[in-house]
Amino acid sequence: MDWYLFYNVLSIIFMVMMVLLSIAMIIIVILQEGNETNLGAITGAAESFFGKNKAKTLDSKFKRWTMIISGSILVCSILFFVVYLLRARLG
Repeated sequence: MDWYLFYNVLSIIFMVMMVLLSIAMIIIVILQEGNETNLGAITGAAESFFGKNKAKTLDSKFKRWTMIISGSILVCSILFFVVYLLRARLG
């Protein structure tokens, strides 16, 4: 088996995964609401109880997905570096 080709394919796979995860991270961060605490009360746009709880659960889901995606990007980058070192050792 040609290990150099195998490591090249793994490098490409990890690069593509990191690009896709980065795009997903950008989308998730854009969808999150800002933390403008008590600003609605000043302007008169305070949310009702039900709207506030709905936003919190959606916001918590976005935060959870942000953590999962950022962890996945970290793991992919570490694995990419390991594959790069193994490929450099062969070449």
